[in-house]
This record gives sequence, structure tokens and C-alpha cells, in this order.
Amino acid sequence: MGRRPNGAGGRIADGGGEGTDGPSALATACWTVRLEMVGSGWYGGAMAPTPTVAPVKVGKFNPKLVFPPDDKLTVPLFRLMLATDDARYVGTLLVMTDYQVSHATGIQGALSGGQFWYLFRLLCLHLKEAHNALNTLVNCVANSRLNELLHGRPDAIEAMERFRLAVGPDSFITKVRDSIGSHYKQVDIERMYRSDLAAGKVEGAVVACDVGGLSRFTITDLIALHLIDEAGGGESGGGDAEFSRRCGAVTDLVEDLSTFVGHLVAALLKKHGVEATDDTIEVPALLRAAWDAIEQTGAEGQAE
Repeated sequence: MGRRPNGAGGRIADGGGEGTDGPSALATACWTVRLEMVGSGWYGGAMAPTPTVAPVKVGKFNPKLVFPPDDKLTVPLFRLMLATDDARYVGTLLVMTDYQVSHATGIQGALSGGQFWYLFRLLCLHLKEAHNALNTLVNCVANSRLNELLHGRPDAIEAMERFRLAVGPDSFITKVRDSIGSHYKQVDIERMYRSDLAAGKVEGAVVACDVGGLSRFTITDLIALHLIDEAGGGESGGGDAEFSRRCGAVTDLVEDLSTFVGHLVAALLKKHGVEATDDTIEVPALLRAAWDAIEQTGAEGQAE
């Protein structure tokens, strides 16, 4: 627990180390992120961790009534809903990719490690965009209306405040988004590459594959990882403790975002008398395996 994914910080020649059986800190934290508005108050219950088929609640409504286009709440909330879904899905991909990393060695570990850190950078991007949308919402919508909608939902209000305070202009998420998430800043990449060359940390290797999309310029993955480390205030190739702390903080923000937006949407649906119907969705086999590993690790930790 708290380790770096294999291949993300090691050398390609030896695969970044041997495969391990436990999930990373990021994957463990991502466990709390759901594909539904669990606990929002719109409906009860929570999705079981590893079913083949999971129960869901589906609400259908008149969009003109619930989300009037002239309502100042509608468009900023749509932006938040988009960012929330994107962040939750990236979190799910991170859980699955981390599981692959933990069971991979050699070149496969290097490829999966690079994909893992790409997803982490993408997650920071979505969280920053969500923060921008939230700022627009609170500046356009009266506090009295938000308080009315979220009355009796203290978890939502607390989550919103934590999220607003955590993603500022000098925050870790903003720095990752700006330097290597949304942009590929030449000055930052050149500086890090020169620094890594001087320190002997560059692995001159790339991977080519005939199957579409599976090639990777692995030489650049460590540059991206070291820029993430730098954004966190750590040294290039920082340690497990810093990795665990940053991962936990980022995934806590995904949970806060999901909690606040889920409650706000649920409040609107409830206000307009929207009723939910039961349905099911398939849970991917890889996700089930990843969650089983997290559950096992958690159970072992409690037993100690």
C-alpha cells in the first residue's frame, strides 16, 4: 500500500521491479468513487463492490422543467456534471490500470505504468475544470438558493467547501494540469529532461507494436512523472510517502466533487418529483478483479 506502480518509476530494462499483489494508494482511494450518486438522498442503497451485474436507479424527467436553459444554475451545473462523470470514469480506469500494473513485469509493466500516470494527469485536469465550473456557479447563483436546495444535506455543503479551498492557483492539481496535464510546456519538459540527463535518470527506450494504440514512447513517461513530483514539491522521483499523500488528496477531491454534485442534482430531481426505476448494468471483469484485490487488502489490514 502506498507504493508507486511498477514501471512508472523504474527502468524499462528490468520492468521497473517485480510485480506485487496489492493495489496502490491511489487505487485504494479510488475505491470510494462510484458510478452513481450513492448516499445522495435521491435513492437508498449502495452498489456492491464486485458483482457481475450491479443494480442502478434511473430517473427520467422533463429537461425543460428540471434544467431550464435560462436558469443561471443550469449551465454551470452541466459543466460540473460533465467534470464529475469524467473524473469518476478516470478513477475507475485508474483502479483497473493499477491492477494491471501490480501484476505486470518487464515491458508490460512499463507500458501500464505510463498509462497509469497519464490517467492521473487527466484526473487533475478534470478536477481543475470542475473547480472553474464551481466558481462560476457560486458567482452566478444566490447563496440562498443553494442553501435551500442543499437543506438537510450537510455532507454536500462540507464537500463543496473542501473542494473550493483545495484547488487554488498554486495547488498541486493546478500545477500538474498546467505543466503536463492540459499542456506540454516546452520550458518545463526541457528543464526536466536536462536535469534527468545530468542525474542519469533517463532510460533511452521506446516500444513499437503492430496492434493499434499499444505503442508508447516510454522515454517521456518518467519526464511526466518527475514533473508530477515537482508539482507536489518533492524531488524528482519522490518517495512512497509523498506519493501516497498526494494520491489520497487527489482522490479525496474526486469523492468531494461527486458528493456535492450528486446531492445538488438529487435535490433538483426530488424538488420536481422525479421517481427512480430499477435497472442493472454490467460490471467489467477487470474492474471486479481490481476491487476484489482492494477488498482483500483492506480485510488483511483490518485483521492486523
